[in-house]
Amino acid sequence: TVSATSFAELSKSDDGTYPYNTFVVPCAVEALKLLASALTLVVLHGRGNSVKVSFSHSNFLMFAIPAFCYFVSNNCMFYIIRELGPTTYQITNNLKVFTTAILMRVFLARKLSWVKWKALVLLVVGSVVAELNGDDGGQMHGSALGYFFVLLSCFASSTGGVVTEKLLKSESDSIHWQNIQLYFFGASFGWLAFVVNTTDTSSNGVFAGLNLAVYAMIVSQTMLGLSVSFVLKYIDNIAKCFVAAVSMLCVALLHTSMRGEMIPLRLIVSIVLIFFALEQYNNNV
Repeated sequence: TVSATSFAELSKSDDGTYPYNTFVVPCAVEALKLLASALTLVVLHGRGNSVKVSFSHSNFLMFAIPAFCYFVSNNCMFYIIRELGPTTYQITNNLKVFTTAILMRVFLARKLSWVKWKALVLLVVGSVVAELNGDDGGQMHGSALGYFFVLLSCFASSTGGVVTEKLLKSESDSIHWQNIQLYFFGASFGWLAFVVNTTDTSSNGVFAGLNLAVYAMIVSQTMLGLSVSFVLKYIDNIAKCFVAAVSMLCVALLHTSMRGEMIPLRLIVSIVLIFFALEQYNNNV
């Protein structure tokens, strides 16, 4: 997550804009994840490893649900930033921690204790504190439509994660085979978004403007997506939320050090809150 975010920042032009078609990236990432999972499965099978593969139309089609949820969430991001601004988007994006916990209770019958709920509150507060930069006075503003997209994005992203976890854990098939089914639909929806939103008809084509940082970002996001699948299959969605929060801190600290600045108080407070949350959530007392 840290490298993907950093490479995304490095891929910008001097004026802060992206000199390439941004819809190329998610489409390429989904295709690369699909290819990586397929090659891994073939190599493991060729080496004689035991890889369980089963197929049913109903189970295969179920993987379309999380893929579509991620597709909706990713596209909501553009509308949220347009209606509310990037700062408010980053802050409200933390609400998915709560929607994830609620949906885990509904779909996975995962009941959280009061201590764990308090830990999640600390996690969200710590994440929000890290993103308050004071440029707009710490105030959130925007239209009702923007906040509607916030809720839609949170529930879509959380539903996608929870359903993916349920699918990955409900079958004993190889995780690489399960990933193939998930990324098939992910690549299909990514291609759809690419076609719908691409209007570049110049002679340079839709790949114009791609630089080394973009290719590094695509590789990083591919590794991130594959890693998330293992987290969801062998741990859970809450662990993914904590990973995202800690990664956000690492990115903030990295950017601070690169600018040669002192670590701001808000980041110190955020680090304390997030690690308190991590300790409390994993406290079995």
